Amino acid sequence: MYSAKKDKAVNLLLKSPINNVDMIKLLLVEDDEVLGFIIKEGMELIGNYDVVWVNNGQKGLEVFESFQPDIIVSDIEMPRMSGLEFVQRIREIDDEVPIILETCVSSSKTILEAYSLGIDNYIKKPFLPDELDAYIQSLLKRIHLKEDNRKIDTSLIMLGQIEFNIPQQTLSTKEGLINLSGRESKLLELLCQNINQIVPKDVIAETIWGGEKFFTQQRLDVFIYSIRKYLSSESKVQIRTMRSLGYMLSVE
Repeated sequence: MYSAKKDKAVNLLLKSPINNVDMIKLLLVEDDEVLGFIIKEGMELIGNYDVVWVNNGQKGLEVFESFQPDIIVSDIEMPRMSGLEFVQRIREIDDEVPIILETCVSSSKTILEAYSLGIDNYIKKPFLPDELDAYIQSLLKRIHLKEDNRKIDTSLIMLGQIEFNIPQQTLSTKEGLINLSGRESKLLELLCQNINQIVPKDVIAETIWGGEKFFTQQRLDVFIYSIRKYLSSESKVQIRTMRSLGYMLSVE
């Protein structure tokens, strides 16, 4: 699994305009004909993008299998099938292809649901093609960084100069060895599995506490505070609070 994911990340990075090696296959699902045309033409003018544009989620599912896109960009509000349902259907058949959601919605509940379904990022309308290109390049770098920060032995994760030993539940820092509690270790492992991506609170509650019945924000705050303290020797490694959404382990 690690090897397959790493190969996919490296291949995606090599396809980026930065490396000018290959075309990035972009599946665009957008029902607005004017916006869809602007995005498709704009991305192809930027270069290194092979864009297939469809106007609804059902067509997106049909095209997905034959086109095998490297990136999916989908609107959230569409007829026949909503963007959220489309994301859910895609994740049932592919849990790795990066997905960026276009949205006018500012509701944190909707955004949180989108993340829980498996999107990698979202972009607010209106936006220009070069903005979307920047989002895509950032996402490709994140995928590469996420894999690059894992050793071949996935039981050891490097966070800058800090070594996280998952089986032993320890952190090796410049100050010495830190022994983690079981929940501290599980929480840090979950964040490490999603480096530079938001981990929703409900996912944390389910993974660490087995559901919201035993979860409280106060308990989570205590663990987040402790882990932040353990990582404080690395200025480029931080746990960021994403208001109303969740938490993100940021690694520069």
